[in-house]
Amino acid sequence: MPATPLCAPPHFSIRAGGRGLLRAGGGSRLPLNAMPRTTMRLSLCLLALVASSTAFVWLGRPVAAQAPPAAGQAPDAAQAEFFESAIRPLLADNCHACHSAQIGTPFGGLRLDSREGLLAGGDSGPVIVPGRPDESPLVQRLHGRPMLMPPLGPLAADDIAAITRWVEMGAPWPEATLAAAGADPPDPSAPFDLPERRRAHWAWQPVQAGEPPAVDDDAWPATPVDRFVLAALDEAGLAPAPDADRAALVRRLSFDLRGLPSTPAETARFAGDGSPSAYADLVDRFLESPHFGERWARHWMDLFRYSESHGSEGDPDIPFAWRYRDYLIRAFNDDVPYDRLIREHLAGDLLPDPRLAADGRTNESMIGPANFRLIEHGFQPVDPWEDRVKWIDNQVDVASKAFLGLTVSCARCHDHKFDAISQKDYYSFFGTLYGARPTVRAVDSQAVLETNLDALAALKADIRGLLAAAWSAAAESVGDELLAALEPAADEADGAEDAAADRVDEAEAGPAPDPASGSVLAAWQALAEVDAADFPGAWRELRADWDAEIAHRERYNAEHFEPKWDLTGPDYAAMVGHGTGLTATPSKPGEFAVEQRGDLLLTGIYPGGAYTHLLSTKHPGVIQTPSFEVDSDYISFRVMGGDLSFVNLIIENYAVPRGGIYHLRHSPKTDEMGWVQWDTEFWKGFNAYIEFATQDDATRFQLDPEDSRLRHRPMRRGDGRSFIGASRIVFHDEKRTPKETVLPILSLLVGDAEDAASAAPAEPASREELAALIAHRAGEAVAAWRDDRLGEQQAVLLDELVRADLLTRSLEELVDLRAPVAEYRLLERDVPVARRAPGVIDEAAPDQPLLVRGNHRILGDVVPRGFLTAVDSRQYPEPGLVRLHLAEAVTAPDNPLTARVAVNRVWRYLFGYGIVRTVDNFGRLGDPPSHPALLDHLAAGFVDDGYSMKRLVRRLVLSRAYRMSSQASARAAEVDPSNRLLQHANLRRLDAEAIRDAMLSISGRFDPTMYGPSVPVHYAARRGLTQGDPNNGPVDGDGRRSIYQEIRRNAHNPFLEVFDLPKPATTRGQRDTTNVPAQSLALLNSPFVIGQAAEWGRRLAEGEATSVDGRVTHMFAKALARPPSEVERARVADYLNAVATERGVDRSLLLYDAAVWQDVAHSLFNLKEFIFIP
Repeated sequence: MPATPLCAPPHFSIRAGGRGLLRAGGGSRLPLNAMPRTTMRLSLCLLALVASSTAFVWLGRPVAAQAPPAAGQAPDAAQAEFFESAIRPLLADNCHACHSAQIGTPFGGLRLDSREGLLAGGDSGPVIVPGRPDESPLVQRLHGRPMLMPPLGPLAADDIAAITRWVEMGAPWPEATLAAAGADPPDPSAPFDLPERRRAHWAWQPVQAGEPPAVDDDAWPATPVDRFVLAALDEAGLAPAPDADRAALVRRLSFDLRGLPSTPAETARFAGDGSPSAYADLVDRFLESPHFGERWARHWMDLFRYSESHGSEGDPDIPFAWRYRDYLIRAFNDDVPYDRLIREHLAGDLLPDPRLAADGRTNESMIGPANFRLIEHGFQPVDPWEDRVKWIDNQVDVASKAFLGLTVSCARCHDHKFDAISQKDYYSFFGTLYGARPTVRAVDSQAVLETNLDALAALKADIRGLLAAAWSAAAESVGDELLAALEPAADEADGAEDAAADRVDEAEAGPAPDPASGSVLAAWQALAEVDAADFPGAWRELRADWDAEIAHRERYNAEHFEPKWDLTGPDYAAMVGHGTGLTATPSKPGEFAVEQRGDLLLTGIYPGGAYTHLLSTKHPGVIQTPSFEVDSDYISFRVMGGDLSFVNLIIENYAVPRGGIYHLRHSPKTDEMGWVQWDTEFWKGFNAYIEFATQDDATRFQLDPEDSRLRHRPMRRGDGRSFIGASRIVFHDEKRTPKETVLPILSLLVGDAEDAASAAPAEPASREELAALIAHRAGEAVAAWRDDRLGEQQAVLLDELVRADLLTRSLEELVDLRAPVAEYRLLERDVPVARRAPGVIDEAAPDQPLLVRGNHRILGDVVPRGFLTAVDSRQYPEPGLVRLHLAEAVTAPDNPLTARVAVNRVWRYLFGYGIVRTVDNFGRLGDPPSHPALLDHLAAGFVDDGYSMKRLVRRLVLSRAYRMSSQASARAAEVDPSNRLLQHANLRRLDAEAIRDAMLSISGRFDPTMYGPSVPVHYAARRGLTQGDPNNGPVDGDGRRSIYQEIRRNAHNPFLEVFDLPKPATTRGQRDTTNVPAQSLALLNSPFVIGQAAEWGRRLAEGEATSVDGRVTHMFAKALARPPSEVERARVADYLNAVATERGVDRSLLLYDAAVWQDVAHSLFNLKEFIFIP
């Protein structure tokens, strides 16, 4: 018989002494956490029979109720921002021409340029009913009921949805909200006055590092912070709450600094340590814990809308996004200065002094710009330019909120209605990010990326010299080998001649060389069969034919193709690129790559161009063309590559790996250059660039067809090898590719025009003379190759002879090269596969035009790139360095916003609310600071401390203000119900990750492994995935911390989501804290919670036997950092007695019953106290 559960899962029937306590199967269930907020009594879910009826008995300690902020005290910054970004532009663009103060008499007497006008309405009455969109005539008109507005055509569905949402939320209007709060809203008809706005608002003023104030009770403050807090309390006639007890304090500190519960040993150690430094020592231990970085990195991830997928249809991956998460964890553990972290986020790839990890193997700075890639992309948007504008706007929005606490994006369509931010400021900021293209960056240190690089280059030069010597000797006999292949096989005694003939036979046994390809062997095969008497005429005919053919090809190419970029010459410098595989200048004709395995030393000789694998196919490489407007029906490019290398046409920086019209992609599968054609007619008029990239460095990845149900993942080979090469790009309207004009046969006919020593010979009069000519040209080519002066025609001749094995590549024959090639391969084997992260790379983009009313189709005047005029009016003219200038402006010591915003965020994480409660908005619509002098004191100290986050955290948690209990005094509840003055600690619910991680830690399932790829999301069975499906993660996330669980835009972790894990859309410095029945149901029914309770119960039952009372004490200490009360002990005892009586066993035997202790564990998990910080 199963153990009687305390908190019944579905279909269990609770009985005690033979009498029913609660039947949960199929019936309704009382949520254990759904108590009124005013009582906030914490309960152990134990049941008692009262007067022959079933009742819940709520046990536990009462905790102070925390009142929400008083309504109307401050404008709702989020709603105001929504209005400014989504609603005001719609009204201005579509309504104000007829219904505003812009015209003398508004149509129908209706004005839509103020909330009063909407509420008053026109001749037909009010047009909105706040909160009731279905009853609002404005919304009805948008749907054409009874008539359509605007009259020229309906709004887009998204725009109608935005207005409907706005009316539903009460039609907030920022000016009206400011007026209601007692503030003076700006006159919308007054001209925009940026200097006056800057002068009038506190946040733009310089930081004032004032001295801590005098207080009535000098004994209370422990730090200067306390003096500011106490001074405000003194002025309000309030006294600070008493200190929290030691158990509550260690639990609070552990969750705040590590995101995990304190262990019973830590609690006992602190409780028993009477030394004056006990608390400071505890703080220092927690600050040095590696879990500190995990906890605080998660805060930062909220600011940068961290996700590992782009959302929209298919929810495609953001490759290697998890490396950005790991970078943050290391940064917080290493206490990287905050200003440095900002510079790395905005321009880490451009910093002249990249920061390396402690082991010297990781370029940490390179990972910072990954934040720009964590954006949501639409699925194949109809207008890719509009989509690009939206996600650059999101980048501006996130960066300005996260670092500056400003809603800069509210100035996209017009000058900011409230703050000192002009529309030109917005487009200056926009321009600094416009040129940042999406890419994948290698994040190893330069030393790692260049492992064995010099040794490989030197050894390759030695190999080239030895090979040239071998080929020089072999070239002399090329003619003899060609002739020998024409003779009948001789006796085996002439083995050398047989071997030579066999090589030619093998070459000729394959596909016959195409005469049109300009092959030397094709010409040889054609002429070798000609009678001796006819040979001179056949040669002259061949030469005349090729003279005419080359002239035709050159004329055809000139008429039908526009050469765009030639990567063999100066155009190479215009490319945007990165990767160890690339060289500073284009490769000259004659390059080659040493094969990494097998008998062949190389595959061929390359023409001039750009290559990624000249030393190793493990080297990454990306080549991107300058941006261009697609103006031709076709684009063709000459390319080679292998191992899933890619050529992508990127339209408006659209980086989502999708098929269809948005995915012009080619994956070359050859080590010989050849032309590839794209049909680009659909994309005429759009901005684009072409990308050539190795496997894991392509902005768009090959889609894995086996993974198409849920997501698109890169399909890659396990050894990390890939290579690509390119030489020319042409635009054209003819549905053909260019005709080759650099051909091997030209070396026979006219010599090499690039080599003055190669003169045209006398015309061969026989096949013997032709064979000798071929041998002569082969010798010239080998000599030129040896001396690094090979021309293009000689390169293609040499390549043909090598691939035909007339110049051997076989290590079996090249005895002298076996040792150096073996050494080369050993060195190359030690070259590491690069580690990668999402990133950006800047093109030399021009300044961008202002978009009139934010409309991407209406281009205004060009706006120079720069920052916010109110902070730094300088412009950024140098292409490629604009993000670096932006980073310098944001972190400038005289920037009044950056340090204030940072310390305010830290205060919010430790105290529940910021000194400025609108942590993401320091503008006029945001809250004023509750303690302005304290905010400036902390900001100045933060800068003086070298922007050390750990020092700031330490300073705050050592304060008496932090250590207060959460018990509000009666007077404080009356005078300061929202606790702005911090009379007591704010009672805080744990965030979603801390709740989950606490269960893992307490149950014993916790896996402390740090870093690495994320654990996939666990999907419910209704999604059609089984537990063993690779797309479906384990229920318990492999026991890993929540920060290591995958975050996808279209597939959220349901347990974390119900506890308010924010959706990754924009900066969320203050999470929602809801109290809804779904949370109680999750704690009761979630497979994860039930699994952790079972794990804890199993470990307890299998552990060393103790008394029942001792086990209960241990469980409370572990879950709540305190012993159980007598009432709680009695309730557990009553439950155990009931189970023992029902089974007829001694109660002590229940120590070994895992199911019993699972129920007790599950009950503890369901306590309000368990999920709150006291």
